[in-house]
Amino acid sequence: MRVSAPSATTLERALLDEWNTTLAPTSHLFGDLGELTCDEAIDLIRRPQPAEDRDRVLLTLLELNHAGDEIAGKVILKSFLALAFRLARTSASTRAIFRHSPTDATATTIGTLWEVIHTYPMERTHSVAGNIRWECVKRLTEEFGSHVDTELTVEDEILEHLSPGHQDEDPFRDLVTILTWAIDSGTLTRDEIQLLVRIELADKPSEEREIAADDLGVSRETLNKRVSRIRAKLMKAVCGDIQERVPYAPRRG
Repeated sequence: MRVSAPSATTLERALLDEWNTTLAPTSHLFGDLGELTCDEAIDLIRRPQPAEDRDRVLLTLLELNHAGDEIAGKVILKSFLALAFRLARTSASTRAIFRHSPTDATATTIGTLWEVIHTYPMERTHSVAGNIRWECVKRLTEEFGSHVDTELTVEDEILEHLSPGHQDEDPFRDLVTILTWAIDSGTLTRDEIQLLVRIELADKPSEEREIAADDLGVSRETLNKRVSRIRAKLMKAVCGDIQERVPYAPRRG
């Protein structure tokens, strides 16, 4: 099914053009990762690997960026660019901006992503990619507010055009969209969202459940029940929203 959607914004095209023509082939010394082109550095992040290895790559790039290496920062930015493009369209925090000026909305989400990268707490060494994604959503909500608007605008064709051949590189994209909607619509509380994100985005969910249970002062069984209730509440709300907006069509034959 083809979806009617607005074309890529001027800023999106400019960023991608800058990457493809200038940064991608540029060779740079990325600390302990060695001398690589920027495209090769992106491949280090995206290649199949244990979660702790990906964390190590991202933490190395973040450390370099915090020390003043802007190229390292732009590599991280590029690896999350599709997320920033999507949030500009799907987050209720920026949707009003997008309707007025798609370029301004994109600049807003990219600016937030830059801030998250520049201020990332280096002591958070696990689930680095998940932490960055969630922090972007949280800061957009805190800074621009949350307007109840449950219409999810999903422009996968645009993302496919902007990042050809890489539609499966961001496995958390749909989760981020759903959690953004959950915040915007008031479906879940902030504490419920934080607990769900902590478990769902953990590299080792079983270990994270043990740590979370200890932090909350509850048993593992109690934590599991709490997480299950949060999931059930979210899924019930999502299914109800879909049923409200999609008319029932009886089967034929």
